Amino acid sequence: MKQKQFTILLAGLSLLTLLFLSCKKEETYMSNANIIGLDARMCACCGGTEIVIDNVANPNGNSYFLIGQLPADFNLGNNPKFPVAVKIDFKIDSTHCFGNYINITRISRR
Repeated sequence: MKQKQFTILLAGLSLLTLLFLSCKKEETYMSNANIIGLDARMCACCGGTEIVIDNVANPNGNSYFLIGQLPADFNLGNNPKFPVAVKIDFKIDSTHCFGNYINITRISRR
């Protein structure tokens, strides 16, 4: 009888241990966004990669921001298919072209 109780207890502890080890906390990001394309214009405040950030309006009235800085470990690839759904942490670069650029500090595909 005691061995059966011990076996049930051991099985229960093993199950709890497996459940605990398999749980991962999902990382939260500031915003969801879509990388919508490349801006090929050649001017002082244009050119680069265009991104639309959910619920964040560009202070200049544009429908998108330009990415000024992207983490080195994120690669769009040679021929990306736009739009690319991502989740990001970012800062608006208010010193570069009147706040039209953002610097992405963390990014992941959705």
